[in-house]
Amino acid sequence: MLTLNSNDRHLITKFYELQPNEEQIDIAKQIWQTTFDILKTKEQEEILRKRIFLRRLPTTYDKMIDKSLDYIEPMLSNQVLDKDRRACLVSNYSKTITQYKFDLMTLNLDTLQNVIRGHQQILNDLQQKLLQYCHELMIQAIENRL
Repeated sequence: MLTLNSNDRHLITKFYELQPNEEQIDIAKQIWQTTFDILKTKEQEEILRKRIFLRRLPTTYDKMIDKSLDYIEPMLSNQVLDKDRRACLVSNYSKTITQYKFDLMTLNLDTLQNVIRGHQQILNDLQQKLLQYCHELMIQAIENRL
């Protein structure tokens, strides 16, 4: 499936042997690209789902969020705070940051799902065009590559 190996090259050659016109070539390329985009986004979605399950953000996000603690730590180490109050504040910061990380991953997941739906709608539209402009053998040749 869209792997650019020898089998994929063979399927592309079979498509071109049917002598498609420019519009048919354009539709085929768009279908192949959109299908690739869907698969790539689904892969990103699955990775993010695993990260949510494991409660692990990508390191770039983690570093950015943890950097905000650089400002907070000096305040929490102030001598005027007694141990109990300091512990309570540290706990509150920790809970808030953990929830923010989870919310950020959930928002990213929602965005990826919307991107997948957008790609799927484009693919549906292209498949309608495919039915209008291509004969059955050409449709089969295009779909064989998927």
